[in-house]
Amino acid sequence: MIKKLKKSEMKQYEKILINERQKLLKELAYESDQIAKTQIETSGDLSAYSNHMADQGTETERREITSQILSTRREALFEIDLALRKISEGRYGFCERCGKPIAKRRLKFLPQARLCIKCSSK
Repeated sequence: MIKKLKKSEMKQYEKILINERQKLLKELAYESDQIAKTQIETSGDLSAYSNHMADQGTETERREITSQILSTRREALFEIDLALRKISEGRYGFCERCGKPIAKRRLKFLPQARLCIKCSSK
């Protein structure tokens, strides 16, 4: 049987979510800085000669991967912010689909979970 979370448990999850949010913000700042650098800055070559086409392809691929990582981290940040908002509103720990409490075991591994296991698997 799944029980509603106690206030002390909510505070514990809030702390975990805040720590994860801070970590994500640092990673986002670093990755954003990396993608903002020009190709010459990242190659370290400040000469007037252009880079080889293979180097340009590698750099383009790196930027695409970094962009995908940024997108994934932004989505995770959104989920964490939503969970923190739910905590402040007293709605945290309930499935968005069926309304039943989410198992503590699931929240332990995925504190920003929006769905219970049953609804998540559908």
